[in-house]
Amino acid sequence: MTKVQTSILLILTACTSVSSALSNHYSQRELNEEKVVASNWQQHSPEYEALVYQSFNMARDNLANALSQLSKGERAEGKRAAIVTDIDDTLIDGTTYFSSMVGTDGVRNIDASMSWWQTQRMEALPGAVDFLNEANNKGVEIFYISGRFNEAKEVSMAKLKQLGFPIKGPEYFLFQTTDNETLSKEEHRQKIRDKGYHILMLLGDQLDDLAEVQGRYFTQRQQWVHQNRSHFSKDWISLPNLVYGSWESAVVTEGFSQLSPRQKHDANLDALGHSYFSQIQDPTFARHNINAMLWVNASADYHALTYQAYNHATGMLEKLDQKTMENPVIVVDINGTILQYTPLKPDLNQPAPGSEGHDYSWFLKRQKQAKPTSGALEFLAAAKAKGFDIFYISEQPVSSGLPGSSKDIEELIVGELKELGYPDADETHVVSKEEYCSEAEPKDCTKTIQRRAITGGRVDNKKHQVALYISDTLSDFDLEEKGFDPDLKTSVAANKDLFGRQYMVIPNPINTRRLVTLYNDYAGTPMSDLSSEEQASIRLKMIRDWPEKPF
Repeated sequence: MTKVQTSILLILTACTSVSSALSNHYSQRELNEEKVVASNWQQHSPEYEALVYQSFNMARDNLANALSQLSKGERAEGKRAAIVTDIDDTLIDGTTYFSSMVGTDGVRNIDASMSWWQTQRMEALPGAVDFLNEANNKGVEIFYISGRFNEAKEVSMAKLKQLGFPIKGPEYFLFQTTDNETLSKEEHRQKIRDKGYHILMLLGDQLDDLAEVQGRYFTQRQQWVHQNRSHFSKDWISLPNLVYGSWESAVVTEGFSQLSPRQKHDANLDALGHSYFSQIQDPTFARHNINAMLWVNASADYHALTYQAYNHATGMLEKLDQKTMENPVIVVDINGTILQYTPLKPDLNQPAPGSEGHDYSWFLKRQKQAKPTSGALEFLAAAKAKGFDIFYISEQPVSSGLPGSSKDIEELIVGELKELGYPDADETHVVSKEEYCSEAEPKDCTKTIQRRAITGGRVDNKKHQVALYISDTLSDFDLEEKGFDPDLKTSVAANKDLFGRQYMVIPNPINTRRLVTLYNDYAGTPMSDLSSEEQASIRLKMIRDWPEKPF
């Protein structure tokens, strides 16, 4: 080889190395963008607000029973009742701190956190103030355990008091020292017990707010949730938080904080499954959607929320007086509610089911891979044993329209539910989209018509009274029949007492049909009319920002 050839080879090798390094580069800014859809859903969707009301309604419903569990012996010993609660994204909205990192290379750090706690314009989450004041008025002591540092205790107390939370003094606030890297709360909980308190209930948006979680990896944490599922909705009240949390680091067994942005991104994709992620055709939306997808598919926190909903629904069965109801039924949605929602093509421009251009081949493949949502099967079996009929409302048509398939979708759904052991899994009780829509235009064939078919006796020649609705979207409840728009937060506030009681919400931030509605409303125009870049701009504009951010 000549000197010239050697020089050329060295140059080509160097160029290849540089190119490889560039292709492997993934910035902190790109990693921060993985929170975009999670932030959009948590900060703007009425479903999130309904879930928060639902959590506090559950806590209120269980308070009297929790007080009764304080045994005579404990009372004789002078034990006092206490509730222990987290603060950020349990009582107040704290997502803006994290969503404001989008578009920057910012990361969470002590100085930024201290600045945020000092300047934050606190906003109470719906239902939080009312619940804690009700508990306080019944003689329950309220303790606040937070990952905030002790230096922020005074300002935090003042701001919470201004919002109306019951505040007695600094001894009821257990914060962290700046050198505490684990931010474990178990030691604080034990201190409360050692002072002679019986902890009736724990509230938090992280599993670590409720107990010492066993295992670091997400599959270990999911197993821990399953083993402790009976606590949720009773003495453990969980709130959804898919913007940030300890669940993020559970995609690796240890050392997550020491990883580079590229390594964290790769760990996220490994937890999701690269083939799943690659199905999204819009790469920007794919990146924006990672946190939301991870929370549903690879966090234990999601399973805690679904167990909580179905546990409480099971408890509701005891309170419902079937004798006063005409043929009482439970009405449930399917995908995202009793079957875990894992779309193979989660793109915003995917045509809606039943509309022209909808690709049913991918749906048929997806449905065969569906798994039961944690707690759903047990609840519906209990409801059936109590004498309730179960009706499943599907957004899908009877047939895909593919050659030689007159009822392929209905048969697939019925077969899947039956195979998984769901009760009343037959063609009568699975109410498909267009079965009762003869009087409506295709675009107006909503689930309102399916609900009316059930209650009006068109499905099985019996009129039914719905005892409980369960779904991942508010449009599946009978809000429209009551004159409310299910896409508005004002409708949630007007019906706040029904969530966790007549309406049971299952969290599903990756329901693209629901996301499209959210984005359409914000943009004032259909997202399908916008380019990928314009759609991304809408998502970014929706994010709440912290004007004083130091990032």
